[in-house]
Amino acid sequence: MSENSSNGVQYQLNFVNNSANAGTFMVFQQTPDLQVENVSALAWITKYANPGVQGFFSWSGEYDFVWFENDSPVSGISSGTSQCVPTNLETSNQISLTYNSGYQFADQTSGDQPGSLYVKMDNTIPLKQASVGIGMSGAGTFVVQAQPNMNLVFTPNPEYWVAFGNFEQGQTLDMQELTNTEKIDFPPGIKEMTVTLNQDNTWKVEVS
Repeated sequence: MSENSSNGVQYQLNFVNNSANAGTFMVFQQTPDLQVENVSALAWITKYANPGVQGFFSWSGEYDFVWFENDSPVSGISSGTSQCVPTNLETSNQISLTYNSGYQFADQTSGDQPGSLYVKMDNTIPLKQASVGIGMSGAGTFVVQAQPNMNLVFTPNPEYWVAFGNFEQGQTLDMQELTNTEKIDFPPGIKEMTVTLNQDNTWKVEVS
C-alpha cells in the first residue's frame, strides 16, 4: 500500500507464528521516492512471538518528526534522549532541530510545499551525534545522521513490509542483510490484513 497524505485512518496487521521458531515479528517501511541521501530505515514496530502464538499491530497513517541520540556507552553505562512531534503533509510540515546542552525541535511551521516533510538543522548541531528523520504513529521509520546547517526534505510514500528474526524497535536496519521479508499490500478499502509465518518459513498474506 502507498499513502500520499497523512491521515487518521487506523490500520491493523494480524500475525500468526506457525513456524517452529520463536522470534520477533517486525514491520518496517520502504519507499521508492523518499528523496533523501544516506537515509536508514528503522525497525518500526516489533513483537516477540513463540511458536503457535498470534497477535496484531495497529497504527494510524499520521506522520511524526523524530530525533534520538546515537548510543555511545561509557564505562558500561548507556543513556539517551529522543523526541517525537506529530505532523502532517499539508500543514505544520516543517521543523527545526537545534542544540543547547541537548537537542530540541523548535519552530514548527508550514513547509514550502505540501506533500513533503522538512527538517532544518542549524549551526549548533554537533556532527553525527544524533539521528533525525520522520516516523509514523509515534515511532521512527527513517532517519539520517544529524549535521550542522543541513536541510532535509522527506517525500514519503510508504510501503509496509514484515520480517521475522531478532529485532528491537528503533534499531537501524541493514537492508542488504534482511532476508525472508514480505510486502503487505492493503487493497483499496481494506484496513486489516493477516500475515502468517508458515511451518516451512514461507509467508501467507490475506485479508482478515
